[in-house]
Amino acid sequence: MLPSRFLIGVDSDGTAFDSMNIKHLDAFIPAALEIWPMPEPVAQRFTEIEKVVNLFSSLRGINRFPGLLEAFERLKKEYPHEACLPDLADLRAYVAGENKYSPATLKRWMEKQPSKELEKVLAWSDKADALFTRACEGLMPYPGVQEALAQAHQTAAVAVVSSAAKAGLEKDWAAGGLTPCVDLLMSQEDGSKTLQLLKAKAQCGENVSMLMLGDTDSDGIAAHEAGALFYPIMPGNEAASWQRFREAILPLFLAGKYDETEEAKYYDLLKAMLS
Repeated sequence: MLPSRFLIGVDSDGTAFDSMNIKHLDAFIPAALEIWPMPEPVAQRFTEIEKVVNLFSSLRGINRFPGLLEAFERLKKEYPHEACLPDLADLRAYVAGENKYSPATLKRWMEKQPSKELEKVLAWSDKADALFTRACEGLMPYPGVQEALAQAHQTAAVAVVSSAAKAGLEKDWAAGGLTPCVDLLMSQEDGSKTLQLLKAKAQCGENVSMLMLGDTDSDGIAAHEAGALFYPIMPGNEAASWQRFREAILPLFLAGKYDETEEAKYYDLLKAMLS
């Protein structure tokens, strides 16, 4: 148990670490173009669509597998007769039929429903993880993250709430000097972010107040589904967002004065940016 009246959930990629752009530009997109070779115009358009879906839309932060499906479905609408593009039926079935997206659940799915196309999806995921690990060597948190979480941890329980793999999170948060500020480290292996928040809440006891920090609309949705309030770390303005959290938002939250009205001041800005 983590007896505390306050619980703060913190997303990792794009919130605590400047890794969201790296993940897509240096890992997910190059890995996809290697697994599914495309003519140059199609490859350029795939790159543009993948960036829009995963970085600059309300889907920012979506899990890798539904994100890949969305990008390819948009691409196929523009190139319906392009033979190099994958048949998406098996990936679509996995995304529709599974509620915990990860390489492990994809492998279990494939044990019952073997698929050459899903073998490529899994190869893409493994290749992307290898590229991402290499690109993120030595990556540090955004300025102000360590100070803000250390201050929060004096009063509140702090949980990492992320759709990333646990092994990578453990490495990044330890290398970034953030592990001492964290009570729980939740990952894609623990289910959706909503479920992760609820699991963390269950360890805090009765009448806990919750606040989720994230950089996507999906983080805000997960927060509300779990009964938490949301504070966005604004893409492109992360250091200032963390400074505001430490100096203004955290004291309001601990005083019980960060409510839906205060939340809307910042959440509405994020929605407008990612619309």
